[in-house]
Amino acid sequence: MNYYSKYGVNYDPDQVLVTSGGSPALHMVNTSLLEPGDEVLVFDPSFSRYFSEPPTLGAKVVPVPLRGNGYHLEPEDLYSRITEKSKTVILCNPNNPTGTVYTREELEVIAEAAVEHDLVVVSDEFYSEFIYDDREHTAISSFDGMKDRTFVLVGGTKMFNFTGWRLASLIIPPGYIDLVKEKTRFFGVRPATFVQRAGAEAFDALSGKYGQAVMRAHREEYDRRRRFFCKRMNEIEGLDCHTFEGAFYAYPDVSSFGVPVSKFIEELGRVEGVLVGNGESHGGVSVIGEKSPAYGHIRPALVQDVEVLEDAANRIERFTKNIKT
Repeated sequence: MNYYSKYGVNYDPDQVLVTSGGSPALHMVNTSLLEPGDEVLVFDPSFSRYFSEPPTLGAKVVPVPLRGNGYHLEPEDLYSRITEKSKTVILCNPNNPTGTVYTREELEVIAEAAVEHDLVVVSDEFYSEFIYDDREHTAISSFDGMKDRTFVLVGGTKMFNFTGWRLASLIIPPGYIDLVKEKTRFFGVRPATFVQRAGAEAFDALSGKYGQAVMRAHREEYDRRRRFFCKRMNEIEGLDCHTFEGAFYAYPDVSSFGVPVSKFIEELGRVEGVLVGNGESHGGVSVIGEKSPAYGHIRPALVQDVEVLEDAANRIERFTKNIKT
Protein backbone atom coordinates (compact mmCIF):
# COMPACT_ATOMS: atom_id res chain seq x y z
CA MET A 1 0.00 0.00 0.00
CA ASN A 2 1.67 3.17 -1.19
CA TYR A 3 -0.53 5.32 1.05
CA TYR A 4 0.38 3.56 4.29
CA SER A 5 4.11 3.58 3.58
CA LYS A 6 4.19 7.22 4.74
CA TYR A 7 4.07 5.86 8.28
CA GLY A 8 7.32 3.99 7.78
CA VAL A 9 5.89 0.52 7.16
CA ASN A 10 5.78 -1.25 3.80
CA TYR A 11 3.49 -4.15 2.96
CA ASP A 12 3.13 -6.59 0.09
CA PRO A 13 -0.18 -6.17 -1.82
CA ASP A 14 -0.98 -9.81 -0.99
CA GLN A 15 -1.30 -8.76 2.65
CA VAL A 16 -4.17 -6.37 1.92
CA LEU A 17 -7.83 -7.39 1.77
CA VAL A 18 -10.40 -4.81 0.66
CA THR A 19 -13.58 -5.01 2.73
CA SER A 20 -16.97 -3.33 2.84
CA GLY A 21 -16.13 -1.18 5.85
CA GLY A 22 -14.23 -1.56 9.10
CA SER A 23 -16.80 -3.74 10.90
CA PRO A 24 -16.48 -6.66 8.45
CA ALA A 25 -12.69 -6.31 8.63
CA LEU A 26 -12.78 -6.51 12.42
CA HIS A 27 -15.14 -9.48 12.23
CA MET A 28 -12.70 -11.27 9.94
CA VAL A 29 -9.88 -10.77 12.44
CA ASN A 30 -11.94 -11.86 15.45
CA THR A 31 -13.32 -14.91 13.67
CA SER A 32 -9.83 -15.93 12.58
CA LEU A 33 -8.08 -15.48 15.92
CA LEU A 34 -10.47 -15.90 18.82
CA GLU A 35 -11.44 -19.15 20.50
CA PRO A 36 -13.66 -19.79 23.53
CA GLY A 37 -11.86 -18.78 26.71
CA ASP A 38 -9.55 -16.23 25.07
CA GLU A 39 -9.32 -12.75 26.54
CA VAL A 40 -9.39 -9.53 24.50
CA LEU A 41 -7.90 -6.36 25.97
CA VAL A 42 -9.96 -3.33 24.96
CA PHE A 43 -9.16 0.25 25.92
CA ASP A 44 -12.11 1.83 27.68
CA PRO A 45 -13.79 3.91 26.26
CA SER A 46 -13.49 2.62 22.69
CA PHE A 47 -15.74 1.80 19.75
CA SER A 48 -18.73 -0.25 20.95
CA ARG A 49 -18.14 -3.21 18.62
CA TYR A 50 -14.82 -3.98 20.30
CA PHE A 51 -16.76 -4.83 23.45
CA SER A 52 -19.78 -6.55 21.94
CA GLU A 53 -18.34 -8.91 19.32
CA PRO A 54 -15.75 -11.09 21.13
CA PRO A 55 -18.34 -12.60 23.52
CA THR A 56 -20.30 -13.90 20.51
CA LEU A 57 -17.21 -16.02 19.75
CA GLY A 58 -16.82 -17.24 23.32
CA ALA A 59 -14.05 -14.79 24.22
CA LYS A 60 -13.99 -12.47 27.24
CA VAL A 61 -13.47 -8.72 26.98
CA VAL A 62 -11.13 -7.19 29.55
CA PRO A 63 -11.52 -3.38 29.66
CA VAL A 64 -8.34 -1.33 30.15
CA PRO A 65 -9.26 2.17 31.41
CA LEU A 66 -8.08 5.36 29.76
CA ARG A 67 -7.74 8.01 32.42
CA GLY A 68 -7.37 11.70 33.03
CA ASN A 69 -8.33 14.69 30.93
CA GLY A 70 -7.76 13.40 27.44
CA TYR A 71 -8.19 9.69 28.20
CA HIS A 72 -4.66 8.32 28.08
CA LEU A 73 -3.03 5.05 29.12
CA GLU A 74 -1.22 4.30 32.36
CA PRO A 75 1.16 1.33 31.77
CA GLU A 76 0.08 -0.45 34.95
CA ASP A 77 -3.54 -0.45 33.81
CA LEU A 78 -2.53 -2.55 30.82
CA TYR A 79 0.02 -4.85 32.42
CA SER A 80 -2.16 -5.63 35.44
CA ARG A 81 -4.89 -7.00 33.16
CA ILE A 82 -2.76 -9.32 31.03
CA THR A 83 -3.16 -13.01 31.85
CA GLU A 84 -2.15 -16.29 30.26
CA LYS A 85 -5.51 -16.22 28.46
CA SER A 86 -4.91 -12.83 26.81
CA LYS A 87 -4.93 -13.20 23.02
CA THR A 88 -5.40 -9.79 21.41
CA VAL A 89 -5.29 -6.05 22.11
CA ILE A 90 -7.68 -3.82 20.19
CA LEU A 91 -6.36 -0.32 19.63
CA CYS A 92 -8.16 2.59 17.98
CA ASN A 93 -5.77 5.42 17.14
CA PRO A 94 -7.06 8.13 17.10
CA ASN A 95 -9.64 6.73 19.46
CA ASN A 96 -13.36 6.63 18.85
CA PRO A 97 -15.08 8.12 20.88
CA THR A 98 -12.59 9.98 23.12
CA GLY A 99 -10.38 11.41 20.36
CA THR A 100 -7.24 10.17 22.13
CA VAL A 101 -4.13 10.31 19.95
CA TYR A 102 -1.76 7.83 21.56
CA THR A 103 1.74 9.15 22.18
CA ARG A 104 4.82 7.30 21.04
CA GLU A 105 5.50 6.43 24.68
CA GLU A 106 2.03 4.89 25.10
CA LEU A 107 2.41 2.88 21.90
CA GLU A 108 5.81 1.66 23.06
CA VAL A 109 4.17 0.31 26.22
CA ILE A 110 1.54 -1.52 24.18
CA ALA A 111 4.16 -2.87 21.76
CA GLU A 112 6.45 -4.07 24.53
CA ALA A 113 3.55 -5.80 26.28
CA ALA A 114 2.49 -7.46 23.02
CA VAL A 115 5.97 -8.81 22.31
CA GLU A 116 6.58 -9.89 25.92
CA HIS A 117 3.26 -11.73 26.24
CA ASP A 118 2.88 -12.85 22.60
CA LEU A 119 -0.24 -10.80 21.96
CA VAL A 120 -1.73 -9.85 18.61
CA VAL A 121 -2.61 -6.16 18.17
CA VAL A 122 -5.57 -5.05 16.09
CA SER A 123 -4.94 -1.41 15.20
CA ASP A 124 -7.94 0.52 13.91
CA GLU A 125 -6.54 3.64 12.22
CA PHE A 126 -9.64 4.94 10.44
CA TYR A 127 -9.17 8.47 11.78
CA SER A 128 -5.43 8.84 11.18
CA GLU A 129 -5.91 11.88 8.89
CA PHE A 130 -7.84 13.78 11.55
CA ILE A 131 -5.27 14.77 14.16
CA TYR A 132 -4.91 18.28 15.60
CA ASP A 133 -2.56 20.67 17.40
CA ASP A 134 0.60 19.54 15.60
CA ARG A 135 0.30 15.96 16.83
CA GLU A 136 1.30 13.14 14.48
CA HIS A 137 -0.02 9.68 13.81
CA THR A 138 2.38 6.88 14.74
CA ALA A 139 1.79 3.39 13.39
CA ILE A 140 2.30 0.78 16.10
CA SER A 141 3.27 -1.69 13.37
CA SER A 142 6.43 0.37 12.84
CA PHE A 143 7.84 -0.63 16.25
CA ASP A 144 10.34 -3.47 16.59
CA GLY A 145 8.63 -6.86 16.54
CA MET A 146 5.19 -5.45 15.71
CA LYS A 147 4.82 -5.75 11.95
CA ASP A 148 4.40 -9.51 12.23
CA ARG A 149 1.81 -9.31 15.00
CA THR A 150 -0.31 -6.29 14.04
CA PHE A 151 -3.49 -6.26 11.97
CA VAL A 152 -4.19 -2.77 10.63
CA LEU A 153 -7.58 -1.38 9.64
CA VAL A 154 -7.43 1.56 7.22
CA GLY A 155 -10.61 3.15 5.93
CA GLY A 156 -11.54 5.40 3.07
CA THR A 157 -15.09 6.04 4.22
CA LYS A 158 -14.24 8.53 6.99
CA MET A 159 -11.37 10.18 5.10
CA PHE A 160 -13.32 10.82 1.93
CA ASN A 161 -16.83 11.31 3.33
CA PHE A 162 -18.48 8.37 1.61
CA THR A 163 -19.46 6.32 4.66
CA GLY A 164 -22.46 4.79 2.94
CA TRP A 165 -20.28 3.26 0.26
CA ARG A 166 -18.47 1.12 2.87
CA LEU A 167 -14.76 0.81 2.06
CA ALA A 168 -11.84 -0.36 4.20
CA SER A 169 -8.58 -2.23 3.89
CA LEU A 170 -7.42 -4.93 6.27
CA ILE A 171 -3.63 -5.33 6.39
CA ILE A 172 -2.71 -8.83 7.56
CA PRO A 173 0.62 -9.91 9.07
CA PRO A 174 2.43 -12.42 6.81
CA GLY A 175 2.03 -15.38 9.15
CA TYR A 176 -1.74 -14.99 9.34
CA ILE A 177 -2.69 -14.58 5.68
CA ASP A 178 -3.54 -18.25 5.04
CA LEU A 179 -5.43 -18.51 8.33
CA VAL A 180 -7.62 -15.46 7.60
CA LYS A 181 -8.35 -16.58 4.05
CA GLU A 182 -9.30 -20.05 5.23
CA LYS A 183 -11.49 -18.90 8.11
CA THR A 184 -13.28 -16.19 6.13
CA ARG A 185 -13.41 -17.54 2.58
CA PHE A 186 -17.22 -17.68 2.63
CA PHE A 187 -17.66 -14.13 3.96
CA GLY A 188 -19.31 -11.75 1.50
CA VAL A 189 -17.41 -8.64 2.50
CA ARG A 190 -16.11 -7.23 -0.78
CA PRO A 191 -17.30 -3.74 -1.78
CA ALA A 192 -18.72 -3.00 -5.22
CA THR A 193 -16.19 -2.47 -8.01
CA PHE A 194 -17.03 1.22 -8.51
CA VAL A 195 -16.43 1.84 -4.78
CA GLN A 196 -13.03 0.17 -4.96
CA ARG A 197 -12.07 2.24 -7.99
CA ALA A 198 -13.20 5.45 -6.29
CA GLY A 199 -11.20 4.54 -3.21
CA ALA A 200 -8.08 3.77 -5.23
CA GLU A 201 -8.30 7.13 -6.99
CA ALA A 202 -8.80 8.95 -3.69
CA PHE A 203 -5.87 7.24 -1.96
CA ASP A 204 -3.63 7.86 -4.98
CA ALA A 205 -4.61 11.53 -4.90
CA LEU A 206 -3.29 11.81 -1.35
CA SER A 207 0.21 11.27 -2.74
CA GLY A 208 -0.03 14.52 -4.72
CA LYS A 209 -0.21 18.18 -3.78
CA TYR A 210 -3.85 18.59 -4.77
CA GLY A 211 -5.04 15.62 -2.71
CA GLN A 212 -2.99 16.72 0.27
CA ALA A 213 -4.42 20.24 0.04
CA VAL A 214 -7.97 18.88 -0.05
CA MET A 215 -7.32 16.69 3.00
CA ARG A 216 -5.68 19.57 4.84
CA ALA A 217 -8.76 21.74 4.23
CA HIS A 218 -10.97 18.86 5.37
CA ARG A 219 -8.95 18.52 8.58
CA GLU A 220 -8.95 22.28 9.22
CA GLU A 221 -12.73 22.36 8.97
CA TYR A 222 -13.07 19.54 11.50
CA ASP A 223 -10.62 21.39 13.74
CA ARG A 224 -12.78 24.53 13.52
CA ARG A 225 -15.83 22.54 14.57
CA ARG A 226 -13.87 20.84 17.35
CA ARG A 227 -12.63 24.09 18.87
CA PHE A 228 -16.02 25.76 18.67
CA PHE A 229 -18.15 22.91 19.98
CA CYS A 230 -15.94 21.78 22.87
CA LYS A 231 -15.56 25.38 24.05
CA ARG A 232 -19.31 25.92 23.76
CA MET A 233 -20.09 22.74 25.73
CA ASN A 234 -17.83 23.88 28.56
CA GLU A 235 -19.75 27.16 28.74
CA ILE A 236 -22.87 25.22 29.71
CA GLU A 237 -23.24 24.83 33.46
CA GLY A 238 -22.98 21.19 34.50
CA LEU A 239 -21.27 19.97 31.30
CA ASP A 240 -17.64 18.88 31.09
CA CYS A 241 -16.14 18.35 27.63
CA HIS A 242 -12.43 17.87 26.97
CA THR A 243 -11.02 19.21 23.70
CA PHE A 244 -10.31 15.96 21.91
CA GLU A 245 -7.03 15.36 20.03
CA GLY A 246 -8.18 13.41 16.98
CA ALA A 247 -11.21 12.08 15.03
CA PHE A 248 -14.42 14.16 15.13
CA TYR A 249 -16.49 13.11 18.12
CA ALA A 250 -17.09 15.29 21.16
CA TYR A 251 -17.48 13.40 24.43
CA PRO A 252 -19.28 15.58 26.99
CA ASP A 253 -19.89 14.29 30.51
CA VAL A 254 -23.50 14.95 31.53
CA SER A 255 -23.51 12.88 34.72
CA SER A 256 -23.85 15.98 36.94
CA PHE A 257 -27.51 16.29 35.92
CA GLY A 258 -28.35 13.04 37.71
CA VAL A 259 -30.26 11.63 34.76
CA PRO A 260 -29.45 8.30 33.06
CA VAL A 261 -27.71 8.95 29.76
CA SER A 262 -30.35 7.01 27.84
CA LYS A 263 -33.08 9.28 29.27
CA PHE A 264 -30.99 12.41 28.66
CA ILE A 265 -30.57 11.47 24.98
CA GLU A 266 -34.21 10.50 24.49
CA GLU A 267 -35.53 13.69 26.05
CA LEU A 268 -33.00 15.89 24.24
CA GLY A 269 -34.21 14.46 20.95
CA ARG A 270 -37.88 14.73 21.83
CA VAL A 271 -37.82 18.19 23.36
CA GLU A 272 -35.14 19.96 21.32
CA GLY A 273 -34.75 17.83 18.20
CA VAL A 274 -31.02 17.25 18.84
CA LEU A 275 -29.78 13.73 18.21
CA VAL A 276 -26.56 12.55 19.89
CA GLY A 277 -25.02 9.16 20.47
CA ASN A 278 -24.89 7.29 23.77
CA GLY A 279 -21.30 7.59 24.99
CA GLU A 280 -21.81 4.86 27.59
CA SER A 281 -22.23 2.26 24.85
CA HIS A 282 -18.57 2.81 24.02
CA GLY A 283 -17.32 1.46 27.33
CA GLY A 284 -17.08 -1.69 29.41
CA VAL A 285 -19.73 -2.23 32.05
CA SER A 286 -17.08 -1.99 34.74
CA VAL A 287 -13.34 -2.07 35.10
CA ILE A 288 -12.51 -4.46 37.93
CA GLY A 289 -14.98 -2.96 40.35
CA GLU A 290 -14.75 0.58 39.01
CA LYS A 291 -17.23 2.44 36.83
CA SER A 292 -16.27 2.53 33.20
CA PRO A 293 -14.71 5.88 32.20
CA ALA A 294 -17.51 5.99 29.61
CA TYR A 295 -20.11 6.44 32.36
CA GLY A 296 -22.25 9.55 32.01
CA HIS A 297 -21.14 10.59 28.51
CA ILE A 298 -22.94 11.53 25.33
CA ARG A 299 -21.27 11.37 21.90
CA PRO A 300 -22.13 14.08 19.37
CA ALA A 301 -20.55 13.56 15.95
CA LEU A 302 -19.33 16.91 14.61
CA VAL A 303 -20.26 16.25 10.99
CA GLN A 304 -22.34 19.39 10.50
CA ASP A 305 -21.27 22.97 9.80
CA VAL A 306 -20.45 25.27 12.71
CA GLU A 307 -23.72 27.14 12.19
CA VAL A 308 -25.66 23.91 12.75
CA LEU A 309 -23.48 22.98 15.71
CA GLU A 310 -24.11 26.40 17.24
CA ASP A 311 -27.86 25.88 16.99
CA ALA A 312 -27.49 22.40 18.49
CA ALA A 313 -25.37 23.76 21.35
CA ASN A 314 -27.96 26.44 22.11
CA ARG A 315 -30.67 23.79 22.21
CA ILE A 316 -28.57 21.58 24.51
CA GLU A 317 -28.04 24.51 26.87
CA ARG A 318 -31.75 25.30 26.92
CA PHE A 319 -32.52 21.65 27.58
CA THR A 320 -30.08 21.37 30.49
CA LYS A 321 -31.56 24.43 32.18
CA ASN A 322 -34.98 22.79 32.21
CA ILE A 323 -33.99 19.17 32.77
CA LYS A 324 -35.93 17.26 35.39
CA THR A 325 -34.31 14.41 37.30
